[in-house]
Amino acid sequence: MMGHTDAPGQDWGERSRRWAGVVSRVHQVDGMEVHYLRAEPSRRPGEPTTHLLLHPMGAGSWSWLDVVAPLATGGRVIVPDLPGAGRTRPADPRDARAENSPEFLEGLCRALDLDRVVVHGHSLGGLAGTLFAARHPTRVSRLVLTSPVLPGSPDPPRFPRAWRLALGAAPTVARVPVRIALRVKGRAWRRWQADPTDPALAERMFRGSVDVTQISPDLLTLLAEEVERVRLPWRVDGMLQAAASAVAALTVKEEAVRAELDRIRAPTLVLWGRHDTVLPRALCEELRQSHPEWTVTEVEGVGHLLPWEAPTTYVELVRDWMTQ
Repeated sequence: MMGHTDAPGQDWGERSRRWAGVVSRVHQVDGMEVHYLRAEPSRRPGEPTTHLLLHPMGAGSWSWLDVVAPLATGGRVIVPDLPGAGRTRPADPRDARAENSPEFLEGLCRALDLDRVVVHGHSLGGLAGTLFAARHPTRVSRLVLTSPVLPGSPDPPRFPRAWRLALGAAPTVARVPVRIALRVKGRAWRRWQADPTDPALAERMFRGSVDVTQISPDLLTLLAEEVERVRLPWRVDGMLQAAASAVAALTVKEEAVRAELDRIRAPTLVLWGRHDTVLPRALCEELRQSHPEWTVTEVEGVGHLLPWEAPTTYVELVRDWMTQ
C-alpha cells in the first residue's frame, strides 16, 4: 500500500488531483517539530486571508484535505497536525490536551509569521479553536466551528466505550484497552474494505456519518493508511490525553469553558450536520440560544463528518458567511 506523501516539500497532488497545490511542511514550534499542510492562494486577493484548520481527535491534518484546495482559491491555508496527532510528536503527551492548544497555536502563528487567522475547528478541534479565540482575541479574525465538542447539553456526546475509559481512569491506565480497541477497528476496516456494502461495518468505521459513499475514494484510501499508523504508542497517548481533556471540558471544567465561550469576540459560524449521532442536537440549540450573535447553521444530509461528507458544501457555506 502506498504510504503518506507527507515528507517536507512534497505535493499532495501526487496522490490526487483534488489535492494539487497542498504541500507538507515541518517547522520548529517552541522546540517541537510540527508537521503541517500549506496551500497558497491560487489567486491573489486584495486583503489576504489565512485559514487555520484544526482537526478532530484521532485524526490529523489529512482529514481536511478535501477542503484545503477549494479554500485556497481565496487565501492561504495552514493545517497543522496538533501535538500527539499525525506527524507531530510532542515531548510530553499532555501537550495534546485541548487546554494546551491555545499556546501551541499562538506559537505556531508566531513561528510561521501569521498575523490574524480565520480558525476552523472540527469536533475536538472546535474546542481547541474556541479556547484559542477566547485567549488570543487579537489573533483570530473569525471562527468556524463544525460539530464542536462544547458544553451545553444535558445529554453527553456519544464517545466510544474505549474512550470513556479515559474519563474514569488516568490516560495511562486506559492505554491498553484503547490499543486493543484500535486493533479491533483495524480488522473491522479491512472487513469493510472487502465488503463496503455492509451497513453495520460502515457505521463502526464512520461513526456519525450519514452516507459513507459521499466520502471521496482518495480520502478513504488515506484513512486506510492512517488506521495502521494510529496504534503507535505516542499516538495512543496523544489521543487519550485529548479524550480526557474533552471529557473534562464537558464535566468538571464545564463552567470554565462556558466562561471562555463568553469571551469570544470574533464573528462565529457554527455548522452542524442535522444527522449527527455523536453530538446531541440539543447542544446546537443551546449555542443558538446562548450566543444569538453567532450564526448557527444546520446542514441537511450529513452527520458528524461534514468536511468529509460534503466538502464543497462546507466551503460554500464558509465563503457565503464571510462575504456577509
